[in-house]
Amino acid sequence: MRIAICDDETKILDEVSYHIKKHSEKSRKSELEVMTFNSASLLLNSIDNGALFDIFILDVYIGEEMGTTLAKEIRAREIENPIIFLTTSIEHAPQGYETGTLRYLIKPLEPEKFYEAIDVALLQAEKLQSKLIRLKTENGIESINANNIMYSEAHDHYQYITLENTQLLKVRMTVSELYAILAKNDGFFRLGSAYIINLRNIKNLTSSEILLYNNKTIPIPRGKHAELKKVFWNFQCE
Repeated sequence: MRIAICDDETKILDEVSYHIKKHSEKSRKSELEVMTFNSASLLLNSIDNGALFDIFILDVYIGEEMGTTLAKEIRAREIENPIIFLTTSIEHAPQGYETGTLRYLIKPLEPEKFYEAIDVALLQAEKLQSKLIRLKTENGIESINANNIMYSEAHDHYQYITLENTQLLKVRMTVSELYAILAKNDGFFRLGSAYIINLRNIKNLTSSEILLYNNKTIPIPRGKHAELKKVFWNFQCE
């Protein structure tokens, strides 16, 4: 697990790093790697250059920059990992919670409250990690949350994967190879020889076609409707 801490005060960076190390050793958690940043731009540059983080700990005031703005930039990059805010005031708490903030902790840190927040963040990060898949696309290796896939379609030895944010990924592999990866997560159905559908994104299901939430329609091959309907409703009930 990798934790990014962003604060413009070296003292806070050292204090938070110390508490993470202490809690990890005391509770025998899996090894936690900590990286510190003293500006929002440095953290964002690290992310844009391919760095992956499981948990973010952000100060609300990072010099002249706002941690809440940094959190929005992180979310804009399709990163769903937990964010913990540190601050001397709860004035900006509403903006923090807009980004799905896990905890809002007041400085100086109360160790027990901080440790509890780290434990909850680790649980969330582990759940996200289990959904994370890595695919070699035409733009290089990309890590995506499997749940964010809407569907994939096969063309000429490539799989074209459409994400919820409309991004399209081109992957050179067979339908069977991609389905073997996605089937490790609940909610995926192989439809004929060309399509893999994320059942979470089915808006409507008729006897002849699927309507997804992005209004894409996909024809149902002959003889597949009964099986698809059964799998879909079982998934919904779960």
